[in-house]
Amino acid sequence: MNIIIENLKFDYNLGCKVLKSRGGEPMNGLEDIWDRIEPITFREIAEINNTELRRIAFKYFGLERLINEVNPVLVDSQTINKTTTWTNENGIEETITFNDTYELYRVEGEVLFPNSNRNWTNEDVYYVKCKDTSTDREYLLWIDVNDVFRANNPNRGWYSSSDTDLNVINAIAWTIQTNVEVGNIERIIRQGDCILIKPKTDERLDTERHLSGAEYLELLDLES
Repeated sequence: MNIIIENLKFDYNLGCKVLKSRGGEPMNGLEDIWDRIEPITFREIAEINNTELRRIAFKYFGLERLINEVNPVLVDSQTINKTTTWTNENGIEETITFNDTYELYRVEGEVLFPNSNRNWTNEDVYYVKCKDTSTDREYLLWIDVNDVFRANNPNRGWYSSSDTDLNVINAIAWTIQTNVEVGNIERIIRQGDCILIKPKTDERLDTERHLSGAEYLELLDLES
């Protein structure tokens, strides 16, 4: 059984918790159990794999509640000036210049996993807050900080406590994967969540890799 929230299908129990986090009057059909439903928590949202479902959950959760519950710390914020070209509704090609801001936040692992005895769960977690420039939707994208380190410095070991390569551009670039090797990308085109990578040659890697921040800044030449 499912619950539809903003045209997206949620598992029934998860959907109930998302709706309860919004507060207010219960949805039709939930009146009898409304008082027994527990609002969704930050940790539960973080465990949702589907990006769109997670976005809706955070929307109902609320940014103010997020800040109050997990006290995220702003690690880095960068605004990139971008220029893109598209055809408007009148069939006329337009060149648009806009500012795109990315923010990298840290949440202490003990906040998410306060009762855990497992050391790995006590590590801090990180997410990037950004907007889809085509719809103005706001997203929170979780990152693997050690993997960000490795994507931007192949000589790093498996783990690192250094924050030399930890900035928001490296983090947002890491969310994009490709099987085109370093140096073989001609250009990157991004439309919302759709990423198109044009290679210089037809050669491909056997496995996918994460983009580096340098590649994101240098090769992203069209976004809408």
